Amino acid sequence: MNEATGMDLSAGSEVAGSRHVVVIYTDAGGGHRATAEALREILCATGGYRVTLVNAYQEVLPHLDLFARYTSRDVEATYNDLILRRGRTGLFCLGFYAGAVLNVALLGRQGRRAFAALWERTQPDLVVSVLPVINRLISDSLAGYRKGEVPFSILMTDWAEIGRHVWFPKGDRYYAISGTSAGHDQLLRKRHPSERLFPMSGLLTRPMFLEPKPADIAAARRALGLDPDLPVVCMLYGGYGSWRMLEMAEALRDAPPRAQVVFLCGRNEDLATAVSAAEFPFPTVVKGFTREVHRYMAVADVFVGKTGPLSVSEALAFGLPLLIDRANVLPQEHAVLKWIKRNGAGEAFSTPRQFAKALTSLLARVGAERDETSDAPGKNRAAVQIPQIIAEIIRRDAREEAPVSNVDAIAEPGLRVAYPGTGDGPQG
Repeated sequence: MNEATGMDLSAGSEVAGSRHVVVIYTDAGGGHRATAEALREILCATGGYRVTLVNAYQEVLPHLDLFARYTSRDVEATYNDLILRRGRTGLFCLGFYAGAVLNVALLGRQGRRAFAALWERTQPDLVVSVLPVINRLISDSLAGYRKGEVPFSILMTDWAEIGRHVWFPKGDRYYAISGTSAGHDQLLRKRHPSERLFPMSGLLTRPMFLEPKPADIAAARRALGLDPDLPVVCMLYGGYGSWRMLEMAEALRDAPPRAQVVFLCGRNEDLATAVSAAEFPFPTVVKGFTREVHRYMAVADVFVGKTGPLSVSEALAFGLPLLIDRANVLPQEHAVLKWIKRNGAGEAFSTPRQFAKALTSLLARVGAERDETSDAPGKNRAAVQIPQIIAEIIRRDAREEAPVSNVDAIAEPGLRVAYPGTGDGPQG
């Protein structure tokens, strides 16, 4: 039992024994790695699994990367540098996606052989993918390993699929896990077998994002170098940052907010340096990559960021009002923006001027008492549900008939899941 969260992380360990779970992820964007690490943390805490994380593009397919072969960047660097950091979305982003899909189509046979070699090296009992596009390769390669007896599960980190088979390929040789009603509904429309379909009540986040808020907010703020009496604005544009953060900060110079702003710049060190040197007329805390995001969100009053599914989910877990940048929205993120608007979970802006105005208005509405939405029924419980889901996948694949020990921990096939702060699940 995790005393901080009240979560029974031992669920499923007596079924799993010492199962080896191989999780396939990518560093194209920060959400896939964060989900993979969350899954490893949760499963290892049960004592019944050992978990190996494998970067598909760096450890399995680097010799098949056409981006690296014909440009100055590999596929992950192209996405992170040009699309995320520099905001080259729109047609450029669509072209990138088309190139990635074409890459997989042209090199499919070699890719299947590369994954087959991975299974021989790692000897998995279960494979979980937390990335899109290449799942057909993974599924096909597993069909020939141990006579196809190793189960394969796809855990979607997006709100919904942007196109047919981007996440979930044709066929039914895999288990599908989705944390949103939009994603779950898509799978139902595809008529994915109900016994291979698991919804969760939210996208998977690290358990620390479900911990209770600090009882003494002032002390928690001081520990982070913040003024205990000023409202806190937490700005985060994903794990790789974005220069839009600096643009938004500059927009606050003429009318500085009565607040302090935390800039979480991720792996964008140049951005963190530039923001630190800017000398803004309001208190700031600037951080590069940190594993303490949950601590800053826990003491914040407002979240500012892009439409990244995971960072939005993390902010919702703490009941933060959202101020979302709708410029340069990625194709797979439009479902997030629609859900935020439909459920009144926050406001959106397109320009620095709109941002400054919206932030001033939002801060004026922030009362003395903090929002307690994250403690309400229907909050994100994915971290509690996933150990039981994994145990059930292994149990079903082994054709065992033993009942699930904690039925409430698994969202049954066909259930319409709730989501933080609303009476309904996110709709794409």
